[in-house]
Amino acid sequence: MSSACLICNSTETRTLFEKGGRDFVRCEGCGLVRVDPMPTVEENQHYYDETYREWYATFHRATDIRRLIAEHRMDQVEAFARAGHWLDVGCAAGQFVALARERGIDAEGLDIAPGAIEQAQANGIPAHLGSVEDFDPPREYDTITAFDVLEHTIEPAAFLDRVRSWLVPEGTLALTLPDVSSVYPQWIMGKHWFYYLPNDHLHYFDPETATSLLEQRGFRVEKVSKAYKLLTGNYIVEQLNIFNPWLGQLASVLAKPIPAPILAKPRLYFIGEMMVHARRSG
Repeated sequence: MSSACLICNSTETRTLFEKGGRDFVRCEGCGLVRVDPMPTVEENQHYYDETYREWYATFHRATDIRRLIAEHRMDQVEAFARAGHWLDVGCAAGQFVALARERGIDAEGLDIAPGAIEQAQANGIPAHLGSVEDFDPPREYDTITAFDVLEHTIEPAAFLDRVRSWLVPEGTLALTLPDVSSVYPQWIMGKHWFYYLPNDHLHYFDPETATSLLEQRGFRVEKVSKAYKLLTGNYIVEQLNIFNPWLGQLASVLAKPIPAPILAKPRLYFIGEMMVHARRSG
């Protein structure tokens, strides 16, 4: 029997497909998709210890892309977010935090990767090394952002409980996460969707399941919208080769006849993500 769903407590699931040695199952009660079996904390940590160096080397080189992504996200978040103290969870090398501070926002970051935090601190960006479970915040926050984070967590409900406890009443939370109801997994790519990563992404939400979970954990969801990223063709190919080699090989072949200036030009892409704006209620 499957473990109980974190949203509706149903134990009835339907297996969608198998990938990377894990089943991808959909809850028959609410539609939440997750991997089964779920990795242990130790397995999860070992995976990231083994794979992070290669991913971060690529990520570190893409300074311009990270800046463009940060600017686009800031444009989406700033008008909604509560002014005051901000925390970016999963801040990596702190590009979003740096941009927020340039705009006069008192922002800081949190990440589990020592190399990323070292780089952020070397650039004068206030950033903390640690996990959400272990972090002892020095203050309450008016706004918390967590871009591309929730889908990685073994216990998303516990993650939301923790960050909610750091927010002031009516404080804002902005998330980006893959949308399992988007056109890519539903109609175009199926199990080959680039976000179906059995060791990286453990839970797969759509607007309804994300809203249900947030509301259960004491948030009021105010907006769910498509999330776009400013990317170059070169960066997309490089990332696919790391996270989805089959798609990476295909993308490399398709990219060969495309002129280099076109591949190097940043463009807004919809790659199946959503942005959720919520407030701490109560």
